[in-house]
Amino acid sequence: MNKGSYLLFLCLLLALAVTGCNSADNEDNQKLEVKSSQVEVIDGDTIKIQWKQNGKIKKETVRLLLIDAPELNHPQWGEQPFGPEAKQYLEKLIESAKTITIEKDQTTRDKYNRFLAHVYADDTSIQESLLEKGYVRVAYVKQPNTKYLKEYQRAEKEAQEKGRGIWSIENYVQEDGFHPEVTVQSDDSTKGKFVASKNSDVYHPVGCSVVKTIKPKNRIYFQTEEEAKASGRKRSKVKECWD
Repeated sequence: MNKGSYLLFLCLLLALAVTGCNSADNEDNQKLEVKSSQVEVIDGDTIKIQWKQNGKIKKETVRLLLIDAPELNHPQWGEQPFGPEAKQYLEKLIESAKTITIEKDQTTRDKYNRFLAHVYADDTSIQESLLEKGYVRVAYVKQPNTKYLKEYQRAEKEAQEKGRGIWSIENYVQEDGFHPEVTVQSDDSTKGKFVASKNSDVYHPVGCSVVKTIKPKNRIYFQTEEEAKASGRKRSKVKECWD
């Protein structure tokens, strides 16, 4: 995308009446402002912006640069620890602000066509706030989008040192991402041979990988399969767990 096309994109993106949209040197071209009511939080590192353009509702997905939040619906692990907390805290930041500012770095979009940005709730850096609380980690560091990397790393280090959030679980955060399996208690096998979630109508063998996705507080143990069936549950359909 050349500079002229990019400036036009910014002007149309949020239908802002920015007087500097026709100037390549105007700093306003780097930042976009919307009302907090125009923002929807998807998870701890992704938001959607909605606005009206020519009478039609338009949406843009924005991926917060240089951070990674635990998943809410991971294909293998489901809801990862601190995923909901990250989303809830981000929602709180958005709702308490009057203006949400989206600041581009160098690369405009990722491979999923999401708009890449540093995001602010009024004057507060959302990325730094999430990192300081220990709800996200610094990740996906790719040149040239590293404008605030040092600030983000400092915020992350503070959370690490104080054992906040994701850093409160030993080895949960690793170089390649989050590892919910470390939250599985080592003595699960002594509690029962079959496990179910309080929120599910199926049960699994205690050694099944799916058990790792069930929060410890939600696990129900059965010594025999007959006990599991008597609870009104049926075998899970995870074939490899029953082979």
